[in-house]
Amino acid sequence: MDFFFQWPWFNQKVYMVYRVVLGISMVTWIVADFYYESQMFYKHKKWIYLVYATNWSFILLGITTVFQAVCVLFYCKRSSFCIDHQSFERMPPSLKVLWMLQNLSYCSAIVVSISYWSFIAFLEDENVLQSDMSRLKHTLNSLYVILEILISATPFRILHLFFTVMLGSIYSLFNAIYFLNDGTILEGRHYAYNVLNWLNPAEAIITCLICIVQAIVSQTLLYYIYRLRIWIYLTKYFKKQMVEYDEFESEMRGIMTGSTSYTTEST
Repeated sequence: MDFFFQWPWFNQKVYMVYRVVLGISMVTWIVADFYYESQMFYKHKKWIYLVYATNWSFILLGITTVFQAVCVLFYCKRSSFCIDHQSFERMPPSLKVLWMLQNLSYCSAIVVSISYWSFIAFLEDENVLQSDMSRLKHTLNSLYVILEILISATPFRILHLFFTVMLGSIYSLFNAIYFLNDGTILEGRHYAYNVLNWLNPAEAIITCLICIVQAIVSQTLLYYIYRLRIWIYLTKYFKKQMVEYDEFESEMRGIMTGSTSYTTEST
């Protein structure tokens, strides 16, 4: 389970520093983004920041980054006491939560970027969605995720896309309830996005279905980037360990199935 708090490319101490710096930077960015949008667009209605799906994903990515830093610091210092290296059965709950958060936040970041650059950037006329900060936020988030997958050691699974689908369903429900209760955003609008205007329920439902398809595509993309990283690492540094990678894949399936037969004991 060391893959949750190490790089396959560099030593663990460098990874610890990287995680802490990244966590602080992400929190700083979120605070700065909230302050900027509040002052420029929301004025006295700062809560509007939380109405946009982009900011849900952005905050979730920040929470994941901070939690990664905490886990790295904790387990790198106390791993021998907290982790049973002989069995995946005793994988700490905190690492399971971290794995879920990574899959959820990374996939949602890709979905948000695809949605923005596919139609929101061209169909929306709200200043908050057309600002330079918005374009930056809808681009750097996915670039960070792709880079993170390439340099970290965390595994990804296609079936974990259901975490993102669940989050998207919660947001859609929130958006619909907000609309039905006459919640206003900017310029008297009762919806965050033109394509999610529940006055046109057919269009809103189609948008939700499109987002589900995007979640499938995004998680598949993340999975194959992960496989590419594994292939590059093993072929470049440890050609003889290709068999060990197959064993690793089997052991990771044990986490998902709850099987007690998967261990990391050498034979």
